[in-house]
Amino acid sequence: MSISEDRLRAILAWVVIVLVGGPVAAAVLLGVLKGESPCILCWAQRTSMTLIALVGLFVIRYGPRPRYLGMVILLGAWGTYMGIRHSALHLARDVGQGFSAPFLGIHTYVWAWFIHFTVLIVVGMLLLFLRRIAPEEGVREPGRAGRFALGLFVVVVAANALQAFASTGPPPFIGQGDPVRLSWNPRHWVWSFEELQPPRISLRGAWAIPAPDPAAADPDPAHGPLTGLPALRVTTWERIGVPLDGTLSGLAHDAATGRFLAVTDRYAVVLLDSTLSRVLHRVVLDPGFSVDLTRLAGAAFLGGDTLAVLSTNKSWALLVPDPAADERREWRHFLETDGQVREVGLGRFQTVRAHQMYVLSLAFDPSAREVVTVSVPNPRHRTLVVSRFARTDMVLSSEFVPRLGDGLALRAPDRSLAEYVVTGAAVADGRLYAVSAAYSTLLVIDPADRSVRAAYALPDVEDPVGLAVRGTDLLVAQADGRVAMVARPVS
Repeated sequence: MSISEDRLRAILAWVVIVLVGGPVAAAVLLGVLKGESPCILCWAQRTSMTLIALVGLFVIRYGPRPRYLGMVILLGAWGTYMGIRHSALHLARDVGQGFSAPFLGIHTYVWAWFIHFTVLIVVGMLLLFLRRIAPEEGVREPGRAGRFALGLFVVVVAANALQAFASTGPPPFIGQGDPVRLSWNPRHWVWSFEELQPPRISLRGAWAIPAPDPAAADPDPAHGPLTGLPALRVTTWERIGVPLDGTLSGLAHDAATGRFLAVTDRYAVVLLDSTLSRVLHRVVLDPGFSVDLTRLAGAAFLGGDTLAVLSTNKSWALLVPDPAADERREWRHFLETDGQVREVGLGRFQTVRAHQMYVLSLAFDPSAREVVTVSVPNPRHRTLVVSRFARTDMVLSSEFVPRLGDGLALRAPDRSLAEYVVTGAAVADGRLYAVSAAYSTLLVIDPADRSVRAAYALPDVEDPVGLAVRGTDLLVAQADGRVAMVARPVS
């Protein structure tokens, strides 16, 4: 089976008619009839469809030359990528949620993804069955369907240009991430530089979030956002007395057994005795198995023998010491193991207020049976968010941004609690204790009224990476393996 050049030109004429008269023209009609305006990603997809139609007109006129077919493939690949990128922003939303009105249950950005992918398939089929590539002198009249396709193209492109002028504006305006309703009244036009941001070397563009680096934070409490803080002095120092594989990045204490749980930046999970000098169990997690783990940053005892570890991207793993563990079965979970630990859970915390924010701490509230995390700020989201997850299913129970309690004052109006970089957390007696590597500060948060009840400077602590409660003391773990003991304040 093969396709002649004449048949190809006729097919392409109808392809251009369907492409231009379908999605490209329908997008304008949605604006006229329903007031829908395209965002900057919509314009990228609509532009690539228009250029594909334009290349189709060139093929109708001059034949299927390699440069035209190559251009269609490039445009189809670009449009497919833009459709995937646009759809990825909304596909994970809840039932019935999305952006713009759906058609046959599918939103326009998903249709753009499907259309560009279909273009790639059509071009591949044409190349598969095409008899020969047109010679350079193969210029022909477009025919009736071709002339109609050309006229329709001009009309639809002109309509799109008019809509673009009204909704986006002339250069240097480039469009909006969240456009307003289309109006032909100039008083309602919104021309903005919203999307003109410094370039980021990432395929995620402006959504790229840099990995947290608490070691780069200013440790001086005198430079923090809160003023007049009392100091908590270290009463004694302890040290983890066994070699750890990597740098310590989190520590937890079990009040029932006196054991400690330590994690490192090389995915090592170490269960220690009450003296921090003997290893009870040790494994090294496989960070790429099933759920991807970034650097481990938190640890907690969840009651009984269940151990929880958390990575900075809010992925978690649940482990249980078990002398009868099947080492061959657990091979898939661990890069290294002592053969006496089982993995019983692996997943990701899904947040709302802390979305697109990393975490560096993990705590467990035994009275509420909830796992607790505290977000760290980044250039795109500068907030401090406390997230709580039900122990039964590890699903989000509540989130809040703590307010400043009575008796605390900011150093200046432009300062905020979001400047703190919480690297360790623990819960005791209805209080959430959170230690910040930025400004070496201890925050005492009341989850009941969602406020910071007290704050203390920790001038003796340099690089905190974990926090644990042991009786009336707080244990602040440092990256070098030392553990500072301070009296736990009652606020």
